[in-house]
Amino acid sequence: MGARQVFCRGAIALCGKKTVLVLRLCETGSALVVRLVGDKPPYHRSDIHLGAGAIFLRHQVARACSIASVPQDRLRGVSGCILRVPEDTVLKVETACKVEALRQREELFPQGVVRSTWRGPKLGSCGRKIGGAPSE
Repeated sequence: MGARQVFCRGAIALCGKKTVLVLRLCETGSALVVRLVGDKPPYHRSDIHLGAGAIFLRHQVARACSIASVPQDRLRGVSGCILRVPEDTVLKVETACKVEALRQREELFPQGVVRSTWRGPKLGSCGRKIGGAPSE
């Protein structure tokens, strides 16, 4: 067997046929990764555009809702692990992952626990008539 590739935080890698961004390396030999998708619609609320850090990539959007822990031996480096994303972009993706996890937990609450800001129309009430001839 050859030497194992060394990955670092912010590296772009392949997990199978999917392009992923390495967020964190664990001591157990696994890596926390986020899937990269194309920058065409449909968009998800947790999508983060990688910007200039991924100029040479076809998939330039990190989808923070699809976070996974994979063994490092399943990862293959893109261009010999040369492609990396800046640290501030990795921090943006990590905060988006935390916010998305919080939102998904809120969606599991029973109805009525979290007050919604959306107010639908009041049915049956037309309000007071202003202007024009009186109606009977």
